[in-house]
Amino acid sequence: MFAPESLAATLIAIAALTAALRLLLLRRGWQAWLLATLTLASSLLLFLTLFPPMLPIGGETLVVATAETPDGTRAQSGERLIALPEAPPIAGAERVPDLATALRRHGQVQNLRILGRGLPPRDRDITAGIPAEFTQMPLPRGLIRLDAPTDTLAGSVFVLGGAATGMEGGTAELLDPAGRRVDSRAIGPDGAFTLGGAARTPGLASFTLRLRGRDKAIVSDTPVPLRTLAGRPVRALLIGAPSPEAKYLRRWAEDSGIRLQSRLDAGGGVDLDADGVRLDTTSLREIDVIIIDDRSLERLESGGRAALAKAVDGGLGVVLRMSQAATTRTRDAWRRLGLAVEGGSEIAPVALPPLAPDAEALAFRRGPGSDDVPENLNTIEDPAPELGRWILRTGSDFVPVVADADGNVLSGWQQSERGRVAVWSVANSFALVLNGQSDRYEQWWSDTLSAVARPDSKFRPEVPSLVQAGERMAVCGIAGTARVIAPDGAEIPLAIDRNAGARGCAAYWPAMQRVHTISQTGASGEQTFAFLVLPKDALGTIRANEVGEQTARWAAEQTVTSASDEPERRGPAWPYFLIWLLVSGTLWFAERRLRAQA
Repeated sequence: MFAPESLAATLIAIAALTAALRLLLLRRGWQAWLLATLTLASSLLLFLTLFPPMLPIGGETLVVATAETPDGTRAQSGERLIALPEAPPIAGAERVPDLATALRRHGQVQNLRILGRGLPPRDRDITAGIPAEFTQMPLPRGLIRLDAPTDTLAGSVFVLGGAATGMEGGTAELLDPAGRRVDSRAIGPDGAFTLGGAARTPGLASFTLRLRGRDKAIVSDTPVPLRTLAGRPVRALLIGAPSPEAKYLRRWAEDSGIRLQSRLDAGGGVDLDADGVRLDTTSLREIDVIIIDDRSLERLESGGRAALAKAVDGGLGVVLRMSQAATTRTRDAWRRLGLAVEGGSEIAPVALPPLAPDAEALAFRRGPGSDDVPENLNTIEDPAPELGRWILRTGSDFVPVVADADGNVLSGWQQSERGRVAVWSVANSFALVLNGQSDRYEQWWSDTLSAVARPDSKFRPEVPSLVQAGERMAVCGIAGTARVIAPDGAEIPLAIDRNAGARGCAAYWPAMQRVHTISQTGASGEQTFAFLVLPKDALGTIRANEVGEQTARWAAEQTVTSASDEPERRGPAWPYFLIWLLVSGTLWFAERRLRAQA
């Protein structure tokens, strides 16, 4: 069936063409052509009078008030003001539970303007489909970023980073749970800083990050949770030739509580250790990480290399220690284990960062001296030892672990099935111990082994490192029987989100601060995992910065709807009617004159 517009256009066109052809057949000359043209123009104007062109509706601008929007905000002409739950009381604003509800209620809006701190995660999950505008508010002075320390084994060093705004010339201090200062850093123009300390007693602890201004006045105190793991001792195997590196590696492993076995080949089939470890499938199952030098790897028999590669696929970690320039044969042996790197035939100096920004910070980190390490050994003024590194070219799937001051990789790893293979490129790292920097030597090796060692089977779900009371969080790596035990003893079952797939994730809203415990029933009985919830608004400036940055990205991603989707309406018909009336009158008068002349 024809639409009204199509039917009218057809009838008007037929009538106009018929009239024009009749005029041209009856008379010749320019007057006939002029009358025919006026006839066609009159028919076109008649159609536009009946069906004016469609015009897009400009629509309103939806003004969205969020947290910290000024209470004097008012809607201007062509605007509609709404207030989200986080917004303060604003006169004349329509209260809505979320942005999606507002967009459904007011489908005619064509622009979006966001005021205040920005949209919470609840409202950034939708696509508005209209242009959005947002300008981030200036941040208050204080902490705007905090990279909390990861789970740390007892006796290891943990590191945290952060950034502050408006704090140039001030200091960032790390206080232990007893309130003692363990590290201190000056805050530069970029506001970034890094602090560290020692993890001692297994369990949950709350350190404090204190920011001081240029005048030493306290600006903020932020709690920093730290989980220290007891864990079972790492089971390691050292394979290589007798060398200073092997000597200090064994000493460090013994002091760190690592259960170390050795196979030190002195040549001629002489093994300097009586451990008698064999490289077969059964023995390698009882080992978490192997440290092997490049020469020993090349001398392994085919059966040993095959068993080692199979163990890596099953979860074993391997650290390949370079003792000489890498050859094609060396890189092929690495590749069979799952490590694909190039280079390694040239050596370059290692750029060592300073032990600490100043002598005071070094004293905080090292603590009181001992008979083995007196306080006057390797002070902040002593020169750094000269170290060399083999230059490696790595791919995008290579993960750096230790780097020097210039960012050059000293150690890093690559995934191979369930296991990881790392390379250690420092040629003479034992020189650190000889020059009184054993703490740096121990930290480098601790970080490298921790990155690749076979993980234990303890219940350790994934939770955010920083959680505030009243803030939604995701808990992953759990089963259907998991529940959370709040500090007041209340038990809240966790509902697994089916869309999360095999990760096993659930949402949880902690209502109060202090320690919460995740508990679930496993094959070995009841499993528990504790995490610390910080007080509400403990991370106020950090969350404000995150919300602002994420809202700005969300606004930039919103796209304009196509013209066919924009609301339209008919334009006014009276201009076309007046012009049609004028043209039709002229045509009538000219035709009567022409007939009178004839």
